[in-house]
Amino acid sequence: MRIETTVQFACSVERLWSYIAEPEKQKTWMKGLLANEPTSPEPTRVGSTFRLKIKEGRKVTDYDGEVTAFDPPHRLEILMWGGNFPAGAKMRVDYRLSQAGDRAQLAYACALEAEKLGLFWRLLMVLARIFGRLQLRSFLRALRRQVEAPVGG
Repeated sequence: MRIETTVQFACSVERLWSYIAEPEKQKTWMKGLLANEPTSPEPTRVGSTFRLKIKEGRKVTDYDGEVTAFDPPHRLEILMWGGNFPAGAKMRVDYRLSQAGDRAQLAYACALEAEKLGLFWRLLMVLARIFGRLQLRSFLRALRRQVEAPVGG
């Protein structure tokens, strides 16, 4: 399963980066994200690890993750696993930011990586892709509200 999109925002790349990379700001646009806590010494760098607490329905689920690319304010890539993913599966999420005139551009990609999925999980991935695209649209609308809001507002 792979989902990709490119979106532009009326803000600087630095402002967009702060909402992508800072855990407290992530909670303002990622519905269900309750916590993003480092599990390795800061500052953030390639190899840093973290734990996400995400409310999924009525249940809070933990996901572990690792930063696999970190180049502020242009790229953040993470690999995460656990939670409700199939055993042995990991999700790679890649945020690539660039300045396009007076707008910031976000190229987003996420992919579920799994060596082998049974028939049940392969069928479920069809639904997961549909749900994932809907959830991404919701996240990006919320992100737009945050980064395009007047500074200090």
